[in-house]
Amino acid sequence: MALKQVLGVDISMDSFDVNLHFLTDDFKKKCVGSRKFENNMKGYNDLNLWVKKRKDDNLALSAVIEFTGVYHECLAHYLRDQRYIVHMVIPSKAKKYIESLSKCSKTDKLDAQSLAWMGLERDLRVWEPISKNFLEIRHLTREREELLKEKTIVNNRLHAMKKGYSPSLKAIQRYEERVALIKDQIDDVEADIKMFIKEKPLLNEKVKKIITIPGVGITTAATIIAETNGFSAILNQKQLTSYAGYDVKFNESGKFKGRTKISKQGNAHIRRVLHFPAQTAIIHNAPLSTFYQRVNANKIKPMIGGVAVQRKLLCLTYAIWKTDRVFDPKYEITKTCKKKVGLLES
Repeated sequence: MALKQVLGVDISMDSFDVNLHFLTDDFKKKCVGSRKFENNMKGYNDLNLWVKKRKDDNLALSAVIEFTGVYHECLAHYLRDQRYIVHMVIPSKAKKYIESLSKCSKTDKLDAQSLAWMGLERDLRVWEPISKNFLEIRHLTREREELLKEKTIVNNRLHAMKKGYSPSLKAIQRYEERVALIKDQIDDVEADIKMFIKEKPLLNEKVKKIITIPGVGITTAATIIAETNGFSAILNQKQLTSYAGYDVKFNESGKFKGRTKISKQGNAHIRRVLHFPAQTAIIHNAPLSTFYQRVNANKIKPMIGGVAVQRKLLCLTYAIWKTDRVFDPKYEITKTCKKKVGLLES
């Protein structure tokens, strides 16, 4: 008798391997079958027919898929539409689990098997797809991010060309034209982001409140909202900081005290977009400036305080989104005063 059934999926650009496993009543893993399919609609339909012949109709069917660029998205949506319980696993976690199995070989077939085992053994979070509105904003914010990277690369090459011996004037002109084109495209994308938000009244009101935080602009707010799907699956600030990779990673054993740092095992797009807003907030946001000085009081690297401010900005954005209030620079002072009054009364 089976207690649980999981489909492990290892996916690539053109194809994907699957492995269907049962967890039996004596807590042993039983392989029902494995196969390779094309990564297109025909392959998805073939997979559905293949699974129907082998699955247990009395049990819910879960599918465990590793994030692989964009190649997993169509299959994940298809499986969800077919009423599979879909779990998405980040590559680093999947890698650590596979390493723990001490397998000597690595193939797509074995990876699919390992993902199925992971689904049988672990209580994985159910994947919820991003809404169409937030998906559109995410496309725009990620396009802007790529354009900014491209602009930095071209500017660096232009600088190198100008400083080199006997520079080519025509090459310099082409580089300058390229920089100007990228700047125009960045302006177009930012205009599209603002227009899209403006056309959604509820979203527009939320964003207006978020940008009352000194240092946070529309593109920063849009990126955070899009990457978290409007904080739909976020239950608290601790979960949010972990999702963005700002959770603290300790390295201690006995008397040994290793370096403490953030895990970075989360959404890198959020961390990137918060870098410059944090620098602005340190100068123009009085509460965060005080917070930055306090964090860096006994630290050698100022960057530690900067990362702490990024985390604080993220939590402030979440708090304003949930409470539907504007930023209050005196909030911490008022909160402290209320606590003191409460202690005196008690």
